[in-house]
Amino acid sequence: MHYIETKKGLETLLKRYLEAGVTDETMDKDNSYQAKWISCIKGCIADGLAMDEVDWENTPVELRPLWRGLR
Repeated sequence: MHYIETKKGLETLLKRYLEAGVTDETMDKDNSYQAKWISCIKGCIADGLAMDEVDWENTPVELRPLWRGLR
């Protein structure tokens, strides 16, 4: 199960996404899916929410490794 609930984990995920060049306009590699990932992560941090299995499943495959080791 993939679940990130700590503020530190979410901040680390945000940092990894930014370092990978992800923006709210980034699309997956076949240009079929776009999500506002940076806004989503920032919103979770601000509102004290977690990112869960649904977020993991909606994450483009090429970004999933950025979730490794986070809680």
